[in-house]
Amino acid sequence: MWRFFLLLLWLGSFVAVAEDQSPIRLGMSAPFSGPAAQLGLSYRHGAELVFQKQNQRGGIAGRPLQLVALDDGYEPMRTVANTRQLLFSHQVMALFGYIGTPTSSAVLPMLRHEQVPYLAPFSGADLLRQSEDHFIYNFRASYAEEAKAQIKYLVDQQQLRKIALLIQADEFGATLEQSFLTELSYRGIKPLVISRFQRNSSDLSQAVKQLVQYQPELVLTVGTYQVLAQAIKLANLKKFRPVYSVVSFTGVSELALMLGSQDKVVASMVMPDPVSNQSDLARAYRDAAGQQIPLSDIAFEGFAAATLLVQALQQCSEDISRSCLLKTLPAQQLYDFELHYDQNAIRLQPRYFWSG
Repeated sequence: MWRFFLLLLWLGSFVAVAEDQSPIRLGMSAPFSGPAAQLGLSYRHGAELVFQKQNQRGGIAGRPLQLVALDDGYEPMRTVANTRQLLFSHQVMALFGYIGTPTSSAVLPMLRHEQVPYLAPFSGADLLRQSEDHFIYNFRASYAEEAKAQIKYLVDQQQLRKIALLIQADEFGATLEQSFLTELSYRGIKPLVISRFQRNSSDLSQAVKQLVQYQPELVLTVGTYQVLAQAIKLANLKKFRPVYSVVSFTGVSELALMLGSQDKVVASMVMPDPVSNQSDLARAYRDAAGQQIPLSDIAFEGFAAATLLVQALQQCSEDISRSCLLKTLPAQQLYDFELHYDQNAIRLQPRYFWSG
């Protein structure tokens, strides 16, 4: 009888340990293929640098971190299917690092129904900044902030007045188009033309033809790196070389690799240059990345967002739950990088540089 009791006690301890070692699953839906693939690949790579290092240290309270990343090709319907799979099949604790505004918009009704933490989406859209959506944790600057800063620099300081818009025709484009138009209207400026193209498009001929027809000196763009690089190259063939602006979502590091030295592109950034910046945060990213791949502003952002997430989970080690995670995230600091928290967003203020 005594031996039987000891056996039950030992088996009970074994089950408890096994449960403690179950992975903490995080779900990500992003483009890992198609024209916007590098956005998802870079963000995931930066985040995995943090997760892998934490797992080498024993995870969180002995539980490894597992990022379940599914490819949506930057297409909203695939994002919806992926999210269902992540929530109901993989039963992830939180969704992390989703890429894009149209993709986030497509899953927002499901997120509101399930109240699942939606952490650090790679989007600056206002639709993710509603005060009632307490399950959303925004890390980056809003598109409204980026548009305001771009117009202040390009119009107020650089005195560029002949302006056109080249816009991706979806929620991403519509959000920034409205922000640009609002800022321009404050200055009594109307764009010469608003030229649109389809998401993931490979045919930019008509959009570029409209731009060439109106000959603006500045083209405010909304799109991803590969599509915009194609548009710029096509315009170059027509001897049309204005100043272009891009927002941080575009994939600035990736775009710069595809352009020539004569191309004039201004980018608004939410992260500092990962190559030259001397902050402790940038040094930590460079040390973690090593010589694996060229450094990227998007991977840097994934690294920073994952760092905040891991820090919050460490503080929740005795109560690893969604509620503890959402409560703890706003209290985190990010090395020496300044954060400004409010109920809607952690905001990294836009920065700028010339490319090309």
